[in-house]
Amino acid sequence: MPKADTKKTKKQIILEEAATLFREKGYSATTMRDIAGKVGVEAASLYNHIKSKEQILSKICFSLADTYTTKMNLIMATEESPINKIKELLLLHLEINAMSSPLASVMNDEWRHLTEPEKSEFLGQRRSYENHFLTIIKDGMKDGSVVVEDAKIALYTMLSSIRWLQHWYHANRDMDVEGIKATIIGLLMNGIEKK
Repeated sequence: MPKADTKKTKKQIILEEAATLFREKGYSATTMRDIAGKVGVEAASLYNHIKSKEQILSKICFSLADTYTTKMNLIMATEESPINKIKELLLLHLEINAMSSPLASVMNDEWRHLTEPEKSEFLGQRRSYENHFLTIIKDGMKDGSVVVEDAKIALYTMLSSIRWLQHWYHANRDMDVEGIKATIIGLLMNGIEKK
């Protein structure tokens, strides 16, 4: 993910400002004119950088989905223990939901507005990611490092517990993100890890 001090392209600025508007107003209620106003350009100029509101939504959803997929592939390829792989994935979710909260909100809440074939592709990518995550949890159950009754319940409880951060953290940026991550990881890992 780009660092905060990295010089952003106009397209990145458009995506970030659009994500903020989509989170505040909802995708359906946001117009290209709203986005242009937020970016500080004329609506006609916006089309030099992006074709449509639908393209903005697609780029936001797939940029984060691709980040998750890439990280999952790297983690799956390591020799790390299942419990360490789970921790790495949870840290990834915390990082994205804290540092990219408007983008994460859009991916998690507004993906339903994607049109075909993007919608099916996005859902397929999400299912694949979740299935890999489930495999890691089940591997941990097999080696005894993960003590849960049901892998799916464990997965969706962990992901849901992190998801709230995208809505909450942007209003509480004065709090230390590293402290927040340590607290949440501690709570979640204590719930699944064999003592």
